[in-house]
Amino acid sequence: MSEPRPSAIAVLGAAQCVYWGILYYAFSVLMVPLREALGTSDAAIAGAFSLGLTVSALLATTVGRRLDKGQGIALLRGGAFTAAGLLLVWSQVESLAALYAVWVGLGVCMALVLYETAFGLVTRAHANAGVRMRALAVVTVLGGLASTLFLPLTGAGVTYLGWRTTLQALAVVWLLMTLCLEGFALPHLRTVDRREVTPLSPSPSPPDRALLRWAGTPFVVATFAGMALTTLVVPHMVKHGHSLEHAAWVLAALGVMQLPGRLWLWRGGHLALSPRVLLVMPLVLQVLGLALLGIADTLTSAFLGVAIFGVGAGLHTLARPWIAPFIFGVESAGRANGAIAQAQGFARACGPFVVASSSGFVGSNAVFLILSLVLLACCPLAYRLSRHHHLTASSSA
Repeated sequence: MSEPRPSAIAVLGAAQCVYWGILYYAFSVLMVPLREALGTSDAAIAGAFSLGLTVSALLATTVGRRLDKGQGIALLRGGAFTAAGLLLVWSQVESLAALYAVWVGLGVCMALVLYETAFGLVTRAHANAGVRMRALAVVTVLGGLASTLFLPLTGAGVTYLGWRTTLQALAVVWLLMTLCLEGFALPHLRTVDRREVTPLSPSPSPPDRALLRWAGTPFVVATFAGMALTTLVVPHMVKHGHSLEHAAWVLAALGVMQLPGRLWLWRGGHLALSPRVLLVMPLVLQVLGLALLGIADTLTSAFLGVAIFGVGAGLHTLARPWIAPFIFGVESAGRANGAIAQAQGFARACGPFVVASSSGFVGSNAVFLILSLVLLACCPLAYRLSRHHHLTASSSA
């Protein structure tokens, strides 16, 4: 069977943009009207989102095993249509208990429709490593536009339509995107999702637990650091006397600056890319960005720190789904990615609370500097992973 057309991969990436924008980024805009409508606190509302992230993390390994069995299409379809209905239910909630119940369901949907399933479909659809990297880049470039598009759109909707109508409108957008995915992408991915793909490693086998632990550590720590940056940058800059509006623009650089590296890989940068560059360089950039934030007291230095971190984070997002098929084999890549993604999910769920509490004791500058040192300590692990014999063999080939 032939590999999917670029248009199918583009539609898959557009769907990731919509799904991330609505399930992940829109929540921050909806927190205030939800708090007012339900008569509760910000912490109580945020707890529903944390619950959804935790449920998603708990299901990551199960989803990975299903992906390895060629069930990615069914997972994506089921999660997408279920989420459309749950978004409508969310728009009608009248109590905190109902909100939490909805987010248990949406947490399941997050596990089924976000990057891991898309990465699994792309991995199984492309036997050629270079083409696969370009397809992964397409998906993440388009997915990376989610915050840029949906934060202002959701904000405008809440302002002019109210939060309930906005959620209903987002449910319609979600459903339309899912129908486009069903019509223009899934039929093409279906044919390659079920075919036998030549393994990229000499002897694919179930993921080795010890290898998974040290291979996944840099990704988990980087995820935690990214959540710390997202949580602390705005209050950090406000504490240094800058306006909330200016601090928000500084944080906005994080999403935008994740795109250049992905665009480079999309346009063919993978041809000169070694495993060391893809695994170690992003960590070095994130270390530098955090260190700069740790000593930053001006808007310019903070913006530069966030921008440098963003470039590294954008490349690092692509590293895991690209290396897993080489090291663990295509037929085990879903389980390997799922295990690492589960740990990243827990880091994403607990990160905001942990770093916010820590900054209350030692200050945000110290938190950024400590995280930069922890991430620096992960660089030898990333270098060791880049020297894995399957990766070096593929690089030579």
